Amino acid sequence: MTTNVSFAQDNSNTTSTTAPIKITTAVVGIDGMVCQEGCADKISENLKSTEGVTSAKVSFKKKEAVIRYDPSLTSISDLKSIITNTKVKEYAYLINSVIIKK
Repeated sequence: MTTNVSFAQDNSNTTSTTAPIKITTAVVGIDGMVCQEGCADKISENLKSTEGVTSAKVSFKKKEAVIRYDPSLTSISDLKSIITNTKVKEYAYLINSVIIKK
């Protein structure tokens, strides 16, 4: 008695694709910063430690943050909360504008 068993699969119609990461840039205007070394650097540090943020440059002089992030991992709302919830002394940071560049 002879038995033939085949375990092969036809995968010719199967394609494996990974969606490309779409990095978005947001320019966020920030009021309330009083210096670069304390305020702006602390906000930048907090943003950079957020999942999905690939870079964050916060400028006291320009009163803005330029944030590159993956919107599938974090939202602009989350980023705004991180900025306004950053604590340095008794300073309060307010968002005055948001420009999204795709």
